[in-house]
Amino acid sequence: MKKKKSGFTLIELLAVIAILGILATIATTSAIGVSLKLKQKMYCEKLDFIENAAKQYGSDMLDSLNTTGITLSLGELVNRGKLKADQNVAGSYIIDPRDNSSMDHITVRIYLKNKRAYAHVNVDRTICER
Repeated sequence: MKKKKSGFTLIELLAVIAILGILATIATTSAIGVSLKLKQKMYCEKLDFIENAAKQYGSDMLDSLNTTGITLSLGELVNRGKLKADQNVAGSYIIDPRDNSSMDHITVRIYLKNKRAYAHVNVDRTICER
């Protein structure tokens, strides 16, 4: 009587390793995609928040606005108390959640239309469209 060896063959082990590698690749790719979408959503929400803060500033300054409006940087909105700076950031007021770069170069145009203050953030918002 022959004794049967127990265990796995080299081919079986390689097949399992290959399957695990494929599953890990799929999971990592999916996680990166979800993370990117979340950062883009945070960016769009931050732009909406900035626009609302600028409208609030415009409403407070309604008497000094006209149809051509005024243009302010995000730093000016922070300094005027209408926008809160991001925490623990040295040398920058507002941080882009997509890549942690400064958004201070972005400007906001606040103008008057039909006796109401409106604001427009001067950035490309194509990633925010659904």
